Amino acid sequence: MPQHHNKRLPLSVPITLGDQTLTEVSVKKPKVKDLKTLQDALAGIEDQLEQGILMAAVLTDLPREAIEDMDTDDFTAISEVIAGFFPKGTASATGAPSQPKLPTG
Repeated sequence: MPQHHNKRLPLSVPITLGDQTLTEVSVKKPKVKDLKTLQDALAGIEDQLEQGILMAAVLTDLPREAIEDMDTDDFTAISEVIAGFFPKGTASATGAPSQPKLPTG
């Protein structure tokens, strides 16, 4: 059975990109080349919000400015889709195996 590699999300607040008004976005499931692009783009960036903006831009093929102008509910929905593409655990972008999260407490 083929897996879905893209997830289309309706935007609660449309965004304008050039002369187009977008009412939905497509979030692509990352390939290894996307992970490499993300790794390079995120090098030295510690701020989690900044990391999320860059990840959303790469995986939606939208410019960074479009992500920054997006409604926070839409940005959160995109972030949740992106998080769902990765296995639960602590895998790294280098391809190291996932490690289960240890219970705390």
